[in-house]
This record gives sequence, C-alpha cells and structure tokens, in this order.
Amino acid sequence: MNDISDYIHGELIKIPFNLYNLITNYIESNNNTKVAFVGGYLRDLLISKYHKKSFSKPLDIDLVIEGSSIALAKFIKKNIVNVDLCLIKEFNLYNTVEININDYKIDIASARKEIYSAPGLNPTVTNSNIEEDLQRRDFTINSIAFEVSTKKIYDLYGGISDIKNKQLNLLHNNSISDDPSRLIRCAKYASRLGFNISNNSLKQSQRTVRQWPWKISETDQKMIFPPALGIRTRMELAEIYKHDNLNNVISIIHKWEIISILNKNIKVDKRFLRGLNWIKKLNGNYMLYLLKDAEDLETACRRFLVNNGEIKILEDYSNIKKILKTNQKKFMHYSPSSWTEFIEKRNLNDETVKLLICDGVPYWRNLFKWLFIYQSIKSTKDGETLKKEGWEPGKEMGKEIKRLRYLEIDKLNRN
Repeated sequence: MNDISDYIHGELIKIPFNLYNLITNYIESNNNTKVAFVGGYLRDLLISKYHKKSFSKPLDIDLVIEGSSIALAKFIKKNIVNVDLCLIKEFNLYNTVEININDYKIDIASARKEIYSAPGLNPTVTNSNIEEDLQRRDFTINSIAFEVSTKKIYDLYGGISDIKNKQLNLLHNNSISDDPSRLIRCAKYASRLGFNISNNSLKQSQRTVRQWPWKISETDQKMIFPPALGIRTRMELAEIYKHDNLNNVISIIHKWEIISILNKNIKVDKRFLRGLNWIKKLNGNYMLYLLKDAEDLETACRRFLVNNGEIKILEDYSNIKKILKTNQKKFMHYSPSSWTEFIEKRNLNDETVKLLICDGVPYWRNLFKWLFIYQSIKSTKDGETLKKEGWEPGKEMGKEIKRLRYLEIDKLNRN
C-alpha cells in the first residue's frame, strides 16, 4: 500500500495551519504516542483518488489518539499560528475533544472500545488502541486509519476495496442494533457518494427495523423509547438537511423498506416529496413534517423527543387539516381578511401553517398568502391616532384597529 500511503501523506500535509507537522511534533515529544487520521476526510481522499470526485475543503477532520485527546488539543492550540479563532470543547463522556480553527472542525478522540447493552442506548466505554477503536465505527469505508508517525494504513475490514467498488458495508452483524441511527447515515452516504448498500447490510437493516420495539438485552422488556436514538436520529437529519439532499435520503430509506425507523405512515410519493422540498424553501421544521401523519402521534413524539410546543403544532395541523377538508364550500368565498381571522383567532403557529401549505391541503395558497403577506399588514391607524380622534382605550378601540387592518388586507383582492 505504499502508493496509497504516499498519496494520503501528500494530501494530509496540505491541511492548513501546519496541522500535520504540529501533530508530528506532539508525537515526538510524547514518547511516540500513536495518533491517526480516521473517518470521513480520509474516506473522501480515497474516493477522490479512485473516482476522480472532488470535494470541497474538509469541514471535519477526525483524529484518534492512544492517549489523552485533551493533551493533544491543548498542544495544538498553544502552538498554532496565524489563525483568528481556536476554541476547544471537551466531551468527557467519550473522552473526545472538538477544536474549531477558523472554519475547520477537528475532532480528537481517545482510542476506545464500546459495548452496547441494547439498541439506541449509549455505550459503555473503555480505553483502547487504534485497532479496537476502528471496530466501533459504522461502515467499512469509515474504518480506515492513517497513523502519522509510521505512515501505516489500517484497513482491517476492506474499506479501501469497498470504496473502489462504491459499496456500503456495515462493519459487523450488530452495527444497526448497536446504533439504529446508522440507517439514516447509510442513506446519507448512498445519496452523497452514489454508493450502493450491500445485500447483507440491507438485510441487517431491514431485520433490525422489523424487530422494533427492541428488547433490552438483560430482560424481556420492550424499549419503545431508546434514550439515545431520538437524539442521534435528529442530529443525523439535521446534518442532512444542512449539507445534503433530504428528499434523496428519504427516498432511499423508503426504497430500502426501512422508512418505519422514522414513521411507518409516511407515504413517499410525488406529493410528499414536493412538500418536503417546500419545507426547506419555507425554512420549516422538517422533523414535524416527517411525523405529521403518524398513526400514534404521542408515541412518535416521545420517540423523537418532540417538545410540548412542537406537539401543539402537530395537533393544530391535524385539526385544521380536517376542518379545511370537511368544509370546503364554506371556505370557497373567504376573503383575505376572513382567512386572516380564521388563522389568527386560533393562534396558529407559523410552523403549523407551513405544514399545511407543504401538505397541499385545500386552499393552501390562501395560507401561503397569510404567511407572507396578510399577517404583516397593519391598520392605517394605531391606538394613539384613534385616541386623538376621541376613541377610548379598550375593547372597542381594538375592534376598530382590527377593522381597519382587515380593510387594508382586503384591498389586495381589488388590486
């Protein structure tokens, strides 16, 4: 693998801030402590080599150290030069550190071994070495490491071969049961990289989803709400929403027949995907859009840690959707002010209105106009002006301000 090692080394030394040499200096001054580059940046370098695919500058760089992650982070911060910002965040639970250097994020983890007692639970962690640290990772393509001091490549699971073949292989038979949110990550890689999931990995994914609610290993108790699953899944979806194509990812999850990891009632068709696209255009809450038609809304919300405010949005969405569908003739002749009153007297959240628009309910255009036009229109006279005209502050003045506002809103129909 000398040619691969030379290629990776040649690319790593190009990382800004003299980072590679700083790591080398740390290793030499700390009894040749082993430090390795791992994860997505290394994977993307190899994809670039074999498939001539270009990536933007690395948003994230992952390092693993057989020793103290915080010691390496502090060394880097102390010795780095010509940077505007260098911040360190410690995460004691997993002995990891995040360094933010200008626009770069560097994650440093102390090599560890993880044991999961049940799906979706946080693992038990013990200190380990680079080889065992690679065993805890999700896919073979992410379990490749490049040790800095020896320039040795660790490829214990055939990750380089899978990169060449554009294939996604889970690392071991319990990968999904250890962390079911890896299903979302797998679809993300399939969408982003154009890789295909292997048959064995797909079968493992489908089997694990079918077994939900998962059993806690020590007992026969069913665990509907694994405490870590909701957090991890929402974090994965947030990253996809920000950096990837959420429509593609959801379509892939549906194609793989594992959509129930999110909501078994999702009907992935053109209408649904169009609405999902609109949620992003409207800067709406995509998680609520994915859960909006859940048969058991309470269970779905508890499973994904949906807060009380979000639950009210979903409940209002469901109620208004029924009203609009069952009274279509009534709304046919509604004026802009009537729509404004209909929405505002129910104190609907903007997110509720966005869900209704994206769902394509009857008269969604009127809701759209309220969201972006009607609600921002004000009365031609405020309270101070009316006082000067002889109005007494109180209920009647409020009615007059509303009447004047509605007149302005209804002018839109005549313009």
